[in-house]
Amino acid sequence: MTEMQKIHKALRGIAILWAVCLLGVAGCGSGKFFIPVCQAYNTCSGTGTGTGTGSGTSAYGSYAYVANSNIGTLAGFPIPTAAFTSISGKGYSLGATPIALAATPKGTFLYVAITAGSVFAYAIGTNGALTLANSGSPVTSTLNPTWMTVDPSGNWLFMVSNSSPQLLIFQINPSTGVLTQTSQGTVALDTGNPTQIYVTPNNKYVYVGLGSGGMDGFAFDSFSGTVSNQIHVRPLLNGASADNTIGADNKSAFLFVGEAGSGIRVLNIGTNGTLTEVSGSPFASQLGPKSIVVDPSNTYVYVANSTANVITGYTLGTSGTLTPLSSSPFTTGSQPSALSLDSTGKYLFVISYGGGPDLQVFSFDSTTGGKLDSVASVATGTDPAGAVSLAVVP
Repeated sequence: MTEMQKIHKALRGIAILWAVCLLGVAGCGSGKFFIPVCQAYNTCSGTGTGTGTGSGTSAYGSYAYVANSNIGTLAGFPIPTAAFTSISGKGYSLGATPIALAATPKGTFLYVAITAGSVFAYAIGTNGALTLANSGSPVTSTLNPTWMTVDPSGNWLFMVSNSSPQLLIFQINPSTGVLTQTSQGTVALDTGNPTQIYVTPNNKYVYVGLGSGGMDGFAFDSFSGTVSNQIHVRPLLNGASADNTIGADNKSAFLFVGEAGSGIRVLNIGTNGTLTEVSGSPFASQLGPKSIVVDPSNTYVYVANSTANVITGYTLGTSGTLTPLSSSPFTTGSQPSALSLDSTGKYLFVISYGGGPDLQVFSFDSTTGGKLDSVASVATGTDPAGAVSLAVVP
């Protein structure tokens, strides 16, 4: 059996075991974890649907999946619609090292990229069960993939790798999940180490972090899947700064760029995605900004800082200014790597690559605006699990 056949076999096993565990079979074990597609575009609502994926009677509103790179697992967890103090789930061995996840916004398909370069697609079914699509064959492959993102329409998947500065664009087959590279296909990026792709909530602009190379921006046509009007914002960088994470407010008016060595840049998003820095930017942050989210009310901005091991919180002003919360920062585990709201917008989750704990769940304080209150702290596996990517559906 070849190495790739072994990977395919392991991936098929995950889908079977995941479906069995969701049926409540004893001995499946438990784990903890989470993050949602809606937060990738700051479209989480303040109320949940009260139904699970494919089920009208489930006590879960969404299903979360996480890639653990150090232990080579893909894990999935149901997210309760009611108040909770813990989350239970299960992780399964991939037989390969996962590096990135992306899911379609309606929870139809989950994409899993492994460090060897292959990307696999899963159909997401009743109660979050996963079925390996495309007869178990990869839907695409590229050298050293590092990040994937699906646009808010669910029609297009973007991917970058650390092997070359290029943005790859694929059309998603809505029935099979198979990826077809668009006619534009590969778009050259400016020099740098691609770190993250961000599509604004209004689906009009795409921005790519390039680490020490700065950031590239594009206007995006969500009907054709093409990007245009490329801009490069390298001049915003100072000294040893690096653009590592990107976010935007719910109205797609402001772009937030987490720069190692500088803080949080805030930029007005203009016509065709042009950017103008707001007065007072960059705003001070703790060391190592890694992930940025905005709460559903469009009032507060939160930043996970991987070097300082904290979340910093800010009030967002009407002109884009960031004012630190008096209750901030909030302590996390080691090397927090991602933040997200749940699908109801009631909870903020943070995962930490270095563990201790792997996952923390916060709620928003009912008295002090923007303050985060701890709800639960849990492990996703044997530490350090190396949580690198998350996706939650619907």
